[in-house]
Amino acid sequence: MTGQGVKQLYTDLINNEAKTVYLIKGASGFKVPKLLKELGDYYHKQGADVEYFLDPLFENTYEAIYVKEPHSTLFLQGTNFPNDINSSDPRIKVIALNECVDVQKFLDNGEQLLQLNQTKENYHNKCFEALANAISIHDDWEVETRRHMDWNGLNEQTDQLFNDLFGSTIPLKKGNRTHRLLGTLTPQGARDTLQSITQNLERRLFIKGYPGTGKSSMMKKLANEAEAKGYDVQLVWCGLDSNSIDMVIIPELNFCIFDSTEPHVYFPDENRPGDEIFDIAKHCHPTEVEEKNINAIVIKYKAAISDAIRYAKMYAEAEGKIREIHDSALDVAEFEKRTAGLFI
Repeated sequence: MTGQGVKQLYTDLINNEAKTVYLIKGASGFKVPKLLKELGDYYHKQGADVEYFLDPLFENTYEAIYVKEPHSTLFLQGTNFPNDINSSDPRIKVIALNECVDVQKFLDNGEQLLQLNQTKENYHNKCFEALANAISIHDDWEVETRRHMDWNGLNEQTDQLFNDLFGSTIPLKKGNRTHRLLGTLTPQGARDTLQSITQNLERRLFIKGYPGTGKSSMMKKLANEAEAKGYDVQLVWCGLDSNSIDMVIIPELNFCIFDSTEPHVYFPDENRPGDEIFDIAKHCHPTEVEEKNINAIVIKYKAAISDAIRYAKMYAEAEGKIREIHDSALDVAEFEKRTAGLFI
């Protein structure tokens, strides 16, 4: 959930990574996320690397898993299937679960479902309105910091980093670009997957700097340079501002660099020698007047985020009740029979 609406990257994953997609349609409760968790555990025990894609509304609940090479298989809940993908693509295998559902039970709960859906839509809209407001306030924050930024100093620091990483590397292949999300707003607040994403990387750079001082732009530039040098690159997007990059990973260099400021504040681990601060805050020197303006903006920003979290909780509460009704109408034995073939 972002200030620009729901952001998902399944289109890119389907187009550029997955060889096979299992689209699980017709059951919209909590049973499918549980199935996805079981599938992930199953393939992990077979020795495969598995990526889990979490549902932003419910903790430890999954909306997709991606079983990486050599399988390159995406298992995706039908409600999250991108509108811009052709479902007749031969790589997409539909697991239809409509016949596992007792329609009469839905009809018996029709009035309650209608009310819950209206409640859900109301709080959904309020949540995203608050997030959009937070992004607008954040833009005002960036205006205050940009005017006192030493851009030449940042460019020199960036050039030094690029030289350190790439030197005079001659491309031996075409670089490949993939995309992921760092985290999102949830009913419990901002959550991220930074530690799990970076746990196997040898070198991690923690960017420290004010909003609007070039963190995201610098990382986009780094990604372009790495790809031009023939390295595979993963861009990890911000969970609150869908236009902003929060991390770049270069797997072949065992390297990542990421924004380690609010709402995902991290510091180097003293037990990891490859961790270090990449300080760009040193190039920004707001005056006392700007500092006061910034403090006032921060208060407004945090209030807008608090509103979004409050509405997200009520949105999730209504959605959870809807899913429970869906589960109550499910023929579990038939569901398990129709999904057994996914465990291959």
